[in-house]
Amino acid sequence: MAVNELDKAFETLTDALNLSEAETTEEIKLVEEQINELREKIIELKGKQETLAHDRTSISEMFQRYIGEDQK
Repeated sequence: MAVNELDKAFETLTDALNLSEAETTEEIKLVEEQINELREKIIELKGKQETLAHDRTSISEMFQRYIGEDQK
């Protein structure tokens, strides 16, 4: 193989590796964004879950008061 052909082969390989690296970097960036979105969603849902638990407790307490007054 001539030096010129080796240079072209090396250039082609380098281009392919650079493209692959760029694609991988972009995919990592997208996955990291999804992870951050999921973390935010988890925080939001935990807040809703806490609110629902509090509401459930409040309703249960009201129900117990109502039953208690009704039995007097």
